[in-house]
Amino acid sequence: MSVDSSDSITRLLGLRVRRWRMALGYSQEKLAECAGLHRTYIGTVERGEQNITVANAEKIANALHVTLSDILGTQQLREFYELFPGSFSIMNPEGKVIAWNPFMRDVIAGVPEEAMYGIDGMATVHPDDRAFAIEQFSAILSSGNEITGEARVLLNGGPEYVWRSISGRRIEVDGEACVLALGIDITEHKRLDAVRTYTDQLFSMDESVSVDVLLQTALNAAEEITESSTGFCHFIGDERIGDQPAQIWSSNAARMLEHAGIVSARRDHLNSSDVWKDIIESKQAVIHNDGASIRKIRGIPSDAPSHISRELLIPLKKSGQVAAIFGVANKPFNYTDDDVAIVTRIASLMWNVVSRRIAEETVRRIKSSVEPKAAIRSGHSSRPHTRHGS
Repeated sequence: MSVDSSDSITRLLGLRVRRWRMALGYSQEKLAECAGLHRTYIGTVERGEQNITVANAEKIANALHVTLSDILGTQQLREFYELFPGSFSIMNPEGKVIAWNPFMRDVIAGVPEEAMYGIDGMATVHPDDRAFAIEQFSAILSSGNEITGEARVLLNGGPEYVWRSISGRRIEVDGEACVLALGIDITEHKRLDAVRTYTDQLFSMDESVSVDVLLQTALNAAEEITESSTGFCHFIGDERIGDQPAQIWSSNAARMLEHAGIVSARRDHLNSSDVWKDIIESKQAVIHNDGASIRKIRGIPSDAPSHISRELLIPLKKSGQVAAIFGVANKPFNYTDDDVAIVTRIASLMWNVVSRRIAEETVRRIKSSVEPKAAIRSGHSSRPHTRHGS
């Protein structure tokens, strides 16, 4: 939408808000009080000087006992919602989209303007959340209540998706009950919540919990948050933690590998420094989003089976050197820098705890080996001397 168009909608909204306010006999103070806004804000809106947010426009409309479509009309309402920094759509009772903004068209539906009218709004929702979305849609139409929920929404038809908070309410368009839906991206919020949950879980674990359980718990969290299907931690060369195994798998990966019967066959290969040469040399997180590059980097023959299509790898360091590789793999779509940040956070939290455990175990081993020697020396020094007569 152009700047001129935006200004025009803002002025039109202000003019019609004033008319509705005066028709009800409200002062600006009264409208501000009912809408929970400041009087000076109402004044600037009515003069067309204020770029009003969708949320505040809804508050004003509710305070006037009308809807935004009553104030603006369907076409102007659509133009108004083009200003919304998220998805906007109006769907008829069959769930077909009859109005939308550029975000809904370009980012979510991923179809040209001429193909938008009549697309299935429910088809933009992730298949696993579609039944829930349909249920909420029906509830809005039948009850007339505004409902807000969370769902995964496909980008450009999928498979990539984001989590969105979607608010829907019933409106009338040309005498027909429809649903107006607004969506905002909450993916980052969901991920941070998941990290907080993992953090609480990590620091609530008893000191008796083994290191391999700590590692597997971290792998499970990283796998789930990134929507991966595999998580792994491979120690390099002879590196290991006490008597812990040199390879740790996420719960899901362990089940799959056990079923396939390939864990033992791959053990030596996956702990070779040559396999992880790129990350060992760079000491930085790396992403590989295609199977061909993974085969080449890992030295996997083209005719050999490979179960990794995408991977994200984080180096775990000890004394400045890479001691282990913490990774997730096989996300349905490409890994991103956001994935790197979230997996790095999880791996770092876990590795800090594990490193402390390693240091404490090292101190205990040193003490246990020194104490017997000290006792022997003490025994020698306390033995009485024999004096010989002349």
